[in-house]
Amino acid sequence: MLRSHRLVPALPAVVALTALTLAGCGIPDDTGVTAVGPGPSTGITSGSENTSAQETRTSTSDRTEFVVNYLAAAAGDYDGATDRVREFMSPAVAEKFKPVAIPRVIRVIGTPLVSQGRSAVEFTYELIGTLGKNGLLEPPKEPVRGKYEITLGTAEDGISLYVLDAPPVLLISDTALASRYTQRTIYFWNTEHTGLVPDVRYMLHDVPIEQVPTTVLGWLIEGPAPWLRSVVEVLPEGTALQGKIPAIADQTLTINLSAQAVPTEGAAEALDRLRRQLQWSLRPLLPENLALKIGHQETENYYGTNFLTSNAAYRLEQFPERFAIYGGKIVRLSESRKAVAAIPAIPPQANKDVRTAALSTSAEHTYAALVTGSGGGAALRVGATLTSGGQDAALHTVSGLPGGLGYPVWALTTDSAPESALGLIIASDGLYSFRAEGGAAQPVQVSGVTGKISAITVAPDGHRVAIVAGGRLYRAVLTVSGDGVSLSEPELLRPPLDTVTAADFSGEGWLTVAGVREGRVAILDVTIDGALQDPRLPDLGDDTVTYVTAYPENPVNQSSNEQGNADFVSFTTADAAWDVLSGPVQIVAGSLAEPPSNRPVNTVPTAPFFLN
Repeated sequence: MLRSHRLVPALPAVVALTALTLAGCGIPDDTGVTAVGPGPSTGITSGSENTSAQETRTSTSDRTEFVVNYLAAAAGDYDGATDRVREFMSPAVAEKFKPVAIPRVIRVIGTPLVSQGRSAVEFTYELIGTLGKNGLLEPPKEPVRGKYEITLGTAEDGISLYVLDAPPVLLISDTALASRYTQRTIYFWNTEHTGLVPDVRYMLHDVPIEQVPTTVLGWLIEGPAPWLRSVVEVLPEGTALQGKIPAIADQTLTINLSAQAVPTEGAAEALDRLRRQLQWSLRPLLPENLALKIGHQETENYYGTNFLTSNAAYRLEQFPERFAIYGGKIVRLSESRKAVAAIPAIPPQANKDVRTAALSTSAEHTYAALVTGSGGGAALRVGATLTSGGQDAALHTVSGLPGGLGYPVWALTTDSAPESALGLIIASDGLYSFRAEGGAAQPVQVSGVTGKISAITVAPDGHRVAIVAGGRLYRAVLTVSGDGVSLSEPELLRPPLDTVTAADFSGEGWLTVAGVREGRVAILDVTIDGALQDPRLPDLGDDTVTYVTAYPENPVNQSSNEQGNADFVSFTTADAAWDVLSGPVQIVAGSLAEPPSNRPVNTVPTAPFFLN
């Protein structure tokens, strides 16, 4: 079922007041906070992609609204942040204000306390991270909550306000981040050179469009986000932009790079990877032709869209194939692609006593993983087959798993060597990897998390991972080497939930997460750094969501959803499975394309999933 997605505008500072005064955890009950990126452009013209007015000290004399504007002052040109914040201060205070240059992004929790007869406005905050000049938002190592006080006074005109005392740091609220910046994704090749890995940054709305390519090139040359460095390849040392990137002419974007940008060994392959990396990173602005000149070599011209295949997310369908478990069998849902076709890769005789399952495709192969049985008789069976020809996979049992098997997830799937495809599964609260050819499962060490692991999800690129453990949300990267499968030390994310129970990737820069907020269950979309959010189902009562599955949005195919997160989301509670539309809609026997016969009348579909 197609989700009716809310396209929520970024909050201007005046509307952001509602987010501060009404939201228990910084989330309005019926207003989402999101960064909306630009659509494709036929060329670069003068001006910015999107401009939003920046409030000044004299924009309001309301003390709460003044604080909202103050928390947006640092959002803007990086080098001018301190000066903009000083403009809200009295001259004496501004002269002494010498903060650390890197802004801190915070989420205001609850209602700022404005008391009669008291000049200080007090509010509780949660630290989301720091925002670098390279557009990178870095989450804190540990959760940080605290209180800030901002002391206000009346200016000489007797009406407007001044800041008389404030924390000695640059602060940006999450609502200011949403209203002043656009998410922009750049890309780096994985170390295996099999695909591109997304790296999400924040770019000011009011950056002139003609300056965007230069900014993106600068980010690429500087290198990837620290959490991705172990799985991606940096540009060669000495790579530099030669001169300025001229305005688009004759539907051509021209880029000149230093000779070091392409190594002498394997130059042809390296050049092809570089141009694909550039085309993806510049794609929202890319015209018909990219003219790329390396050093003193002849300019190479690249036309068309064949670069798109370098990103695994490009293979995602606009309308996915959907499945659920009904009476121990995998069944198709009626409102999905190929609703009456056979279950791919699964031999009919093996489609029984199934509890959970995962199906995934690469360009040439389909991969299957089934958890069958229960208790001590539970088993994981896996296999792969060619996608063309409709053949079933030979399923092999994965040995060495303890009890308590959860939902299997395919992480890395390949065309050339299907036996090397890799999956992950939680068993007895630990994480294990398995191969498509079966054999022994291998434990995957997960360090730095608190509590038991309850959910694992892998992005389409096969390396970025989100983990739920002990009610908290983490991100990490997956590495495969001769020594086996390893996970980087997870980074803690701070979505606006008190407890997280489930998560799945819903787009290149987004996760769909479920959890509890002030005693009420909610499902939200949050950015991969945990900073921004868009409520899908902000109040589901007290029925805990145990599992959530999303079909990630194809970044090229964002027809109904400018944010780049999933149109299709399903979840489970203790006794039912649900689709996310404008509200929760239960998946019932009537939702199935061909319900198996001879099932008890109280049988309900469970464990919904997609062919990814």
